[in-house]
Amino acid sequence: MALCKKMISGKPYWRLRETARVDGKPKMVSERYLGSAKDIEKLLDAKEAAVVPEKTRHLGFGDSAAAWSILQRLEVAGIIDGVVGSRRSDVGASAGIYLSLAALNGVVAPTSKLGFADWWKTTATDRFTKIPASVLDHRKFWEATHALSLDELAEVEERITVALVNEFNLDIFALALDMTNFATYIDSANAKAPIAQRGKAKQKRTVPSLVGLGLVITRDGGIPLLAHTYPGNKPDVTQFPLMIDELGARHRKLAETTGTGEEPEVTVVFDAWQNSASNFTRVTETELAFVGSIPPPPPMP
Repeated sequence: MALCKKMISGKPYWRLRETARVDGKPKMVSERYLGSAKDIEKLLDAKEAAVVPEKTRHLGFGDSAAAWSILQRLEVAGIIDGVVGSRRSDVGASAGIYLSLAALNGVVAPTSKLGFADWWKTTATDRFTKIPASVLDHRKFWEATHALSLDELAEVEERITVALVNEFNLDIFALALDMTNFATYIDSANAKAPIAQRGKAKQKRTVPSLVGLGLVITRDGGIPLLAHTYPGNKPDVTQFPLMIDELGARHRKLAETTGTGEEPEVTVVFDAWQNSASNFTRVTETELAFVGSIPPPPPMP
């Protein structure tokens, strides 16, 4: 196939010719007249117009699909529903689904529960979750949250932790423990949220609605194994012994459930502000035998 030019009255015109061997000799077997350069341009424009859609939608996909696949691998919704129980007939999805969706949103594009349905419409997530925006009223998320008591929340966290260790073969014998706090928009006078209290934030300023958070994570990937929240007006030193007790119980159960009980003793690394004889004794008594601490940061200028 060859594109051939022919000059007519000083202007170029184009033909498309196909040649082949016939009886051993080259011969032109077909010829198509294409016309001038402008004629060819018109043909191309018409072809492009025929395949271009009238309108398009641009939806988020990759990040939501990745986060949802991890939630499914860990069976997070099933774990929550296994603790809470089956869903009511008057809700669009189970508590496990609503809380899994809240976690997905927190990873991909954190927004308020009031704005969740609007965000959902900007993604293609409904196509693989089969969850329409019509069932994502913000009040359903709060109902799902309230369906979990504090004891049930701890049970869910423990089961998800077991799933994490089993699924990703995590090393649970080298851990880091840290405690911090963060400001919220919760009114500290709100009796329904007593955890938000006036306190001094890590940024060296007094905040009217502060919440404390302690985390224990693995050295392998920084995966949380234990979370401990507490009122913002309580100093870290009062919560450290509680976290050590919770960690000791959690670690023993993880070792038993995941079959890693024969591994070396666990090492916990925490900041040097928690260094004290009583805290080291507490750690040793909970069988977290090897303890490290990093030195405190230099004083603020």
